[in-house]
Amino acid sequence: MASKPIVVFSIGAWLKPDTFDVIRAKLTERGIPSEAPAHPSIGAEPPNKTLADDVASLRSVLTRLIEKEGKDVVLVGHSYGGVVASSAAEGFAKADRKAAGQEGGVALVVYMAAFALDKGQSLLDMLGGQYLPWMEVEGDYVRCNAGAEAAFHDLAPEEQLEQQSGLVHTSRAVFSGASTFEPWHQIPSAYILCEEDRALPIQFQEMLSAKLGTELLYRVKSSHSPFLSMPDRLAEVLEELVSKAQ
Repeated sequence: MASKPIVVFSIGAWLKPDTFDVIRAKLTERGIPSEAPAHPSIGAEPPNKTLADDVASLRSVLTRLIEKEGKDVVLVGHSYGGVVASSAAEGFAKADRKAAGQEGGVALVVYMAAFALDKGQSLLDMLGGQYLPWMEVEGDYVRCNAGAEAAFHDLAPEEQLEQQSGLVHTSRAVFSGASTFEPWHQIPSAYILCEEDRALPIQFQEMLSAKLGTELLYRVKSSHSPFLSMPDRLAEVLEELVSKAQ
């Protein structure tokens, strides 16, 4: 029997990999392996890393898992991580690799309250050329100055403080980096819509998910961070998506 696909999280801006420890533990309980690699742009000193740096870093992870280990991957992009995931997935489509007699590949790209940009579009383009009010821009640094309110208002107050203290800056350059690939044309895709999201409102997510042309749409009544506030429900959704990717 073939092993289950591995879930690879492409994490959102300002977050560190350990933010995904809880959801990864939930997946482990279900026998689903996972990884949550860091993006070089998050916390970089000096803050000069770009979208291309993040894409190259994630592609190195996919290269190891797919080309060296022959694994199937469910690639899950959260928020800004959706931009990285889209571009990093190019050339790794499972169907194309199977047709070429190769093992492994990206079997499914999942956008979780994530940006699905058109090829050639940047995050700043999509935001109308303006940073959001809760984004604090200082030189090449961009910080999230309202994490609790924007990203995880549905956590208990003490948990909000803990998560807020763990946020780090993101390099400003990533916001102007252009997406280089639209994976939904070649790789099955899904979208997890977070209905109580205050960072990326549900109407915006619905617009983004519509362009995917997929029936794999899941709704959770969470903030921008279901991996923190609703890990059990999110694990159920991801388990179902992994089963569809096999």
